[in-house]
Amino acid sequence: MTVADTPRPVSLLIEGMTCGSCVARVEGALRAVGGVVDARVNLTTEIATVEWGGPGAGTASLLQAVRAAGYDAQLHVETDVASTGRLESRDSKRLRQHRQALLMAVGLAIPIIGLEYLGPWLSPSHSSAHLWWRGVQAVLCIMLLASPAGGPILAGGFRAVRHLSPNMDLLVSLGVVAGFLSGVLGFATGHAGHFHFEMVAMILGFINLGRYFETRSRREASGAVAALARRMPATAIRLRDGDTETVPLHMVGVGDRLRVVENTIIPVDARVVAGRAAVDESAMTGESVPVARGEGDPVLGGTIVREGDLTIEATRIGSESAIGRILRAVQDAQSGKTKLQRIADRVAGVFVPVVVGLALLTFAGWIVVARQGWWSVDGAADGSAALSHALRCAIAVLVIACPCAMGLATPTAVLVATGTAALRGILVRNAAALEAAGQVDVVLLDKTGTLTTGRPTIKTVFDEPRGAVTLDEAEVLKWAASAEQFSQHPLARAIVEQARIRGMELMDPDDFKNVPGQGVEARFGDRRVLVGSPGFLCEAQVDLTSIEERLQSLATDGQTVIVLAVDGVCAGVIGLTDSVRPGSAQCVAELHAAGIRTAMVTGDHAVTAAAVASEVGITEVHAEVSPVGKLALVRRLQREGRRVAFVGDGINDAPALTAADVGIAFAAGTDTAIEAADITLVREDPTLIAVAVRQARRSVRIIKQNLFWAFFYNVLAIPLAATGQISPRYAAAAMMMSSISVVLNSLRLRERASEMAPH
Repeated sequence: MTVADTPRPVSLLIEGMTCGSCVARVEGALRAVGGVVDARVNLTTEIATVEWGGPGAGTASLLQAVRAAGYDAQLHVETDVASTGRLESRDSKRLRQHRQALLMAVGLAIPIIGLEYLGPWLSPSHSSAHLWWRGVQAVLCIMLLASPAGGPILAGGFRAVRHLSPNMDLLVSLGVVAGFLSGVLGFATGHAGHFHFEMVAMILGFINLGRYFETRSRREASGAVAALARRMPATAIRLRDGDTETVPLHMVGVGDRLRVVENTIIPVDARVVAGRAAVDESAMTGESVPVARGEGDPVLGGTIVREGDLTIEATRIGSESAIGRILRAVQDAQSGKTKLQRIADRVAGVFVPVVVGLALLTFAGWIVVARQGWWSVDGAADGSAALSHALRCAIAVLVIACPCAMGLATPTAVLVATGTAALRGILVRNAAALEAAGQVDVVLLDKTGTLTTGRPTIKTVFDEPRGAVTLDEAEVLKWAASAEQFSQHPLARAIVEQARIRGMELMDPDDFKNVPGQGVEARFGDRRVLVGSPGFLCEAQVDLTSIEERLQSLATDGQTVIVLAVDGVCAGVIGLTDSVRPGSAQCVAELHAAGIRTAMVTGDHAVTAAAVASEVGITEVHAEVSPVGKLALVRRLQREGRRVAFVGDGINDAPALTAADVGIAFAAGTDTAIEAADITLVREDPTLIAVAVRQARRSVRIIKQNLFWAFFYNVLAIPLAATGQISPRYAAAAMMMSSISVVLNSLRLRERASEMAPH
């Protein structure tokens, strides 16, 4: 595949979906477009994510395919704060529309139902007055069907028939149209048993009540993204030619200079060009104490100036800013699907035609039973009561079996889980990662930068004069720093930083080779320099027997040892210490309490690794492990049937992060580690590892509960409706409650967020 053919994501906003069968229909239409690699549709967010590349596919063809399937679509612009605000505005508008439809449904349903119960008392069924109030019922019913409470549902049902895409609207439309036509037939023939106007009113009343509460609950479920977006101001103060002007945030461009005064939010990622202030970065980094920021320092959008004023120059805006990337990560996760949801969508795709078939069989079955004399209603000889009963049972089957709960079971749980996690600094790449994290039973933890701060300091430097190589301690540090200056490993950066603090002028190597997780090899003229772990130098045939005792002593003291060799001869040793992160021990304890096995995997010396492991409570240690060794360990555990999470932050961790069932990295880690990870922790707080696993486990439990209820409900309800145990009006109420129940169950994830927070 060429670069031009590489799958590119396109997001579409889909309108008109009502259930899981709609999801399957839209996905099928999109995947049928030439060039489409994959398509995922989320019923809750109503966003379709399409990956396409190569000939055939284009935005216009995607939109046309969705519209040909009976739904409306528009391009969803790249995620940024402004687009998130537009989505929130759309959801608010939709909630208002459902509220108006509900009021209309209740306002018209009450008199229709009232006449049903008061009419017989006011006039006997054989009088002309009876036909009068039945006529009033019919007129009110027509008004209800044409109102916002019934019109959109009938239009959706008509679209479903026209495009051969059966959905929930079709089931409800068939039910209410059958009930209304039965009433009209009864009005024309005078058969009292055929009047089902009150049934139409009850169905539409319950349907609109359910849609209102469902929309309201789904809006609450997606509130996390909106809450993230609300951290950004709507406007910014821009400096132009010495004057200030207040402009909408979307008008700010890279390079614009902005003024941020005390107690206001920094609107974009930027660099300070003037002023000094204390900046509250807790929303982005979790650091509770405001950080001093002055000229030349970077600042993040969404953080707050607490003391002082700043003039800043915008460096990243919109979707490229830190909070924009967080928003994009959250919405990407919410648009994905778990394996369980894919199964549910496949079932929902064929469910509606099956239900229509069951309704027809129910109707025909009751007619056959009545004609054979096996059953009768009130001894009615003309069969009108039997016909009415058969129709009621068929309508009940249509209404009660709407697969709304099936379509909402997983996406609402994923929506709440990923949104709640994002607000607490846990970014989940996709729904599959959330599902995988909920099944983890082994967590492998890197040491440096994960359990420790990753900011080591030099504690010991000593020389080892042997043969022709004689260096003092300062020269040991200078040679090591010169060789390590192009390495990104935390230990290398600490050595280079210390050399520069001492004012040393580093030498540029003529040749440089980095061995991730082990060390570096550099050439300076005719000198060959090796800097790295003792194991790395031993593999290079460097004799370390003369310093073994000192190496053991440093390791026992908890120091990480770096050895310098020049021209194949040991020339010096540097010992570094890296403090354990405050939350590491708590993280390990919480993982153990959850029944999860933990192990430390590090390239460091075994004695040093054991000292850190003992401090944090880990008993299983794999030390002096290369990146390939970390990968091999992950795969060995997977072959044993274990579900493995790997936590790391370095380039050397990328293979293991990618191979693990779930890769977890801190956002402060290397870009390579973050790209390879499935879950990114915004704050450098190890307790978030345990929180992420617990949140994922609870999410998977909620998803399974939702799916069980959605399937169990239909297995139980359809036979009851078909046998006449549940009338259409109660069928509508049951269907409404099934949909609302899965949404409310998913919202429990949000309610438990405070309980799951690290203390």
